[in-house]
Amino acid sequence: MNASQEPHRFTLEPFEARRFANLCGQFDEHLRLIEERLGLEIRNRGNQFEMLGSADKTQAAETLLRKLYRETKATELSPDLVHLY
Repeated sequence: MNASQEPHRFTLEPFEARRFANLCGQFDEHLRLIEERLGLEIRNRGNQFEMLGSADKTQAAETLLRKLYRETKATELSPDLVHLY
């Protein structure tokens, strides 16, 4: 990572613990898949996210996380489903 890069921060709303557990996956498995795929680092505390990486990658990750969070309203996410996005 380039030390001069600013962290990219955003918040997902509304905060619902069940949906966030679904989004992140067991032991944050879904977040790790996204990190590996996009080549960045994702940190979160509840619904607040911070990402380290290039601007295009962090923006792509935010867009992906927002889409997946919308899916959690009606769908149980799996690593295979996360991979399809």
